[in-house]
Amino acid sequence: MVILTLGDERGLLAALSLDDKVRLLTGADNWRTCPLPAIGLRAMVVSDGPAGVRGITMDERNPAASLPCPSALGATWDPALVQALAAALGTEARSKGVDVLLAPTINVMRTPLGGRGFESFGEDPVLIARIAVGFVRGLHQAGAAAAVKHYVGNDSETGRWTYDARIAEHVLRELYLVPFEACVREADVDLVMTGYNQVNGITMTEHGELLTRILKEEWGFGGVALSDWHAARSTVATAVAGLDLAMPGPDGPWGGQLVEAVRAGQVSEEAVDAKVMRLLRLARRAGALGDAPAPNGHGPVLADPALLRRCAAAAFTLLRNDRDTLPLDPGTVRSVAVVGPNAVSPVTQGGGSATVPPVSVSTPATALTEALAGLARVTVRPGCATWNLVPEPPRYALSDPETGELGVRIEFRTEDGALAAAEHREATMFTWWDGLPEGIGGGGRGTIALRTCYLATHDGPHVIGAGGVGRLTLRVNGIEVAAGRTDVPADPVEAMVRPGEIRTTVYLPAGSEAEIGITLQPDDWPQGPVAVRLGLAPMPDDDTMLSEAVEAAREADAAVVVVGSGPATESEGFDRPGLALPGRQDELVRRVAAVNDRTVVVVNAGMPVLMPWADEVAAVGYAWLPGQAMGAALADVLLGRAEPGGRLPVTIPVAEADCPVLHAVPDEGRLEYREGLLIGYRGYDRAGTKPRFPFGHGLGYTTWAYESAAADATVVPPDGDLGVTVVLRNTGPRTGREVVQAYLEPPAAGPGRPVRVLAAFASVTAAPGGHAEARLTVPSRAFARYDEAAGTWIRPSGEFTVRIGRSSADLPLHVRVKAF
Repeated sequence: MVILTLGDERGLLAALSLDDKVRLLTGADNWRTCPLPAIGLRAMVVSDGPAGVRGITMDERNPAASLPCPSALGATWDPALVQALAAALGTEARSKGVDVLLAPTINVMRTPLGGRGFESFGEDPVLIARIAVGFVRGLHQAGAAAAVKHYVGNDSETGRWTYDARIAEHVLRELYLVPFEACVREADVDLVMTGYNQVNGITMTEHGELLTRILKEEWGFGGVALSDWHAARSTVATAVAGLDLAMPGPDGPWGGQLVEAVRAGQVSEEAVDAKVMRLLRLARRAGALGDAPAPNGHGPVLADPALLRRCAAAAFTLLRNDRDTLPLDPGTVRSVAVVGPNAVSPVTQGGGSATVPPVSVSTPATALTEALAGLARVTVRPGCATWNLVPEPPRYALSDPETGELGVRIEFRTEDGALAAAEHREATMFTWWDGLPEGIGGGGRGTIALRTCYLATHDGPHVIGAGGVGRLTLRVNGIEVAAGRTDVPADPVEAMVRPGEIRTTVYLPAGSEAEIGITLQPDDWPQGPVAVRLGLAPMPDDDTMLSEAVEAAREADAAVVVVGSGPATESEGFDRPGLALPGRQDELVRRVAAVNDRTVVVVNAGMPVLMPWADEVAAVGYAWLPGQAMGAALADVLLGRAEPGGRLPVTIPVAEADCPVLHAVPDEGRLEYREGLLIGYRGYDRAGTKPRFPFGHGLGYTTWAYESAAADATVVPPDGDLGVTVVLRNTGPRTGREVVQAYLEPPAAGPGRPVRVLAAFASVTAAPGGHAEARLTVPSRAFARYDEAAGTWIRPSGEFTVRIGRSSADLPLHVRVKAF
């Protein structure tokens, strides 16, 4: 065999048969591309995701650094910091043998109910583009390839496999395509992943206009157009439209069917060659072609915990700080009540492709207790419960019934009951996309059993839940207590986030031990994973928990109330039902605030929630879904060891009815984008509706005076950018950082067009009393709009106004310039 490792990709292409070429265009399995040793091509490994490197399995034995979610990264308004974080992520990916990270997600937060909204950087395309370019550059800095997703119009989860997003061309161009174009033109992104949906009647994997004419020809994209998993569902249409790689494999719509289509003249071999060339260029870039070693060094190099902590603090967005309640001063605050369900059990990451098995999690209750040790007395009370699925039990309460080690025992048995495999594990939720023993899942009649011994730490009734897709049996001390078949979820990802569950309630005395057993016979269902889950918790008593939390707050100098999303409520695969906090959290906040005038509310959510109590509390902050460092970062901010660096990447409404777009549910398969360009703050401005907190808003621990702004020219250069210089002064008591934002108003905002849009931003720092100069660049494209009739960008003539300030609703400075 001759190994070809030299010369350009065309020389390698010439050595391939049609069958070899086509084989390369479908994955080898769920997470690998096809290798071809004859030309020195190894398999490339791909991995989710946007907030951590999961690798090819979801396995707690191979943990990952858990990053702040993308909406938190958007809240930093700091592309340089995001680039540094992405470089650490890329380094971790390469150390785990991963070539391609399926990230970042650069869809737009069209509706605050989007289940996957936490995976987006925000509601504005300019903010998303700037953060995304930094993210991609960071991955490249570490030698990892980036796959931006989901191209395009995949902005909600309900019906995402088939819905037809009806979007006007000028809206696509000016809003939804902007981040993708920036990543192609400015960051030379490696792959673009298509969504499942249709756009204007054409499935995205078959959309020649978007995949070839715009992405490849107009923007000059030289990388690989990749399908989302199982999104390629045709042979000829996908091949001629410009899709390059169908995932996963080895089955799919290409393979032998594409070979036959080429031989029948339905697809040209030149089109196949072009796809292979793109794949070979990616392989060369990733070090998968020739003699370069695979990217698996001497074990995982996880992202630096100190960097994760700094990023989580930089994302924390202080929305209200009445009477300078924050930072808390241990000199005057001698006791603190830390209450709320998310203080004890925070939601640190969203569900679906973004989920990783974290190496550790710092909770607010533990971190604040440790940070205030010797300074203040800390009392912790959960206040209420918010779960729908029975919570997973703490690891310390579980032991393997065979070995006595902490954790559980997983057993795989064939249809006749024979033990096929067994292993000790420390998790209580397991998902397998592949890799199961033969006869288990995939149409087999085998079973998976989870067994553990649970040590009760509370006296009283306990709820036990067994989750999975298929036939479930639940036993306690060998006695069957529940059995049933769960429904197949509407979306495969739902099985790994909130699988169907059977339950029972048993009384357990404190200190007693019970053996729990779950048996699952998985259903055989298309594209779905096999999952099994154990939930076990004392039966909650909200009335008692609320009373205990209020009493703790009454006796404390300050109360920190951590509320937010419930477990498995923000996820890929399904949208949120509403914006209200789940359970009795609103009541908890109001009752605590009524007895403690130094109540600080921290919202732990990846997307907006309603805050009907916002004016009743002393301070409000948004922690987002901040990853593993949540507690430590929160303690840093609340105690003044770090400044709250965040600014809102999304608008927070007063009421659901105020949202320009809310329920994005297809009607007979069509999802009409009737609002056009008027999403987020653009819609609020146009309607004259005042939000609870505006886009771009966020406070620090100092104050700023905006003193002057000057443009480089009074006339915008025909094809050039406009520079603007802004002078600020720190008028407060601490060194701080300010995010200076510039919004552009056109000469006339016609029907359906925004009053103003974000055009540029920059951050500055200064000591107390010091001046800082922010340099903003308003790009030439900001002065243009897309003319559908002409099929091109045009610049309206007249006077533009650049308004400058600290949020979309606080713009004290302006400059005016003319364009011709």
